[in-house]
Amino acid sequence: MTSAAELVRQAHAILLDFDGPVCSIFAGLPAPVVAARLKQVLVKEGAELPEDVEALDDPLKVLRRTADIAPELVDKVETALMGNEVEAATSAEITPGVRDFLEACAEAGKPVAIVSNNSAPAIETFLALADLGEWVTAVSGRPIGAPEQMKPHPQSVLWACKALGVEPNRAVLIGDSDFDMQAARHAGTRSIAYAKAPGKADRLTQAGADAVTGSIAELIEQQ
Repeated sequence: MTSAAELVRQAHAILLDFDGPVCSIFAGLPAPVVAARLKQVLVKEGAELPEDVEALDDPLKVLRRTADIAPELVDKVETALMGNEVEAATSAEITPGVRDFLEACAEAGKPVAIVSNNSAPAIETFLALADLGEWVTAVSGRPIGAPEQMKPHPQSVLWACKALGVEPNRAVLIGDSDFDMQAARHAGTRSIAYAKAPGKADRLTQAGADAVTGSIAELIEQQ
């Protein structure tokens, strides 16, 4: 397997998932709290929540399931989620090494796009607060009102490549979920699994990752 640093060196452009590789967005406002708020929106609007939805503690999963159980409420839940994400972005924790990595990408002439299932306003809020905006050329956030087009759908990856002016096969996506690896494969980009938890590297490799890293900082070496 090609090393993660070598894939970065070969790439003409870098695509970064947001929650994980760039920051922990729900570090200060936990994801289960946001999920509970979204479920409250659904109940207030008269939706009956199936047991599996009641048990969800991931706000993005609540949004996905809203499209199934109450499609007429997708916009309300989307609006609530976006507001909570922007709030969460103000207390998000930056991922170690990402600032130096973005600077190295700029010095190497590799444009960077954020490709995320989080909303663009939340991403832009964090980038501004963390003073990272100058290093990011484009933000490809969640397709608003169309949860079915979130990763693993390739749309956001393809849009980012177009925004950066590169063919998908010349870019590499760095992400920490199965959906990232699958979206990269569907779009025709290479992928690097950012895997810190035990067993995650194997899972993401099975999902299609071309390389694995446990540290954003180690990707700087061969640029």
